[in-house]
Amino acid sequence: MKKDFVVASYIVWDGRVLLVNHKKLGRWLPVGGHVEEGETPEEAAAREAKEEAGIEIDIAGEKDRNGSEHGKVEMLATPDHVQLEEIDGKHQHIDLVYFARAKSNSARLNPDEHHGIRWFSEMELDSPGIPHNVRYFARKAIRKIKQ
Repeated sequence: MKKDFVVASYIVWDGRVLLVNHKKLGRWLPVGGHVEEGETPEEAAAREAKEEAGIEIDIAGEKDRNGSEHGKVEMLATPDHVQLEEIDGKHQHIDLVYFARAKSNSARLNPDEHHGIRWFSEMELDSPGIPHNVRYFARKAIRKIKQ
């Protein structure tokens, strides 16, 4: 079965998490997409945040600086978690899921990809159309990233 690497970012600003209402899937999800050839996962997460929401982000994962070796090894931010997601019975996504801080709250809708975009508080995450796992990780991101 074909497997693609993708990133997803739970982006937080002022105690709220940004979710997009995905056109194809019809539910609220974190910003994300495929890692393109030549990109690191962090670069893909930043690009997707810009393309899908018009905002810049700072990834909140740890980088162990002790692992670097004279420029030959670059330590990347550790995702919060990695998950394997069945897409259509023909391929799967290996999701590198990050928590990130927004550099501003000026998110804007990309109508080519989404029906809606919204900042959710912890209480508002009980809204219809938000999958259980998205609620769980969105709340975890809000609690982890204090601004």
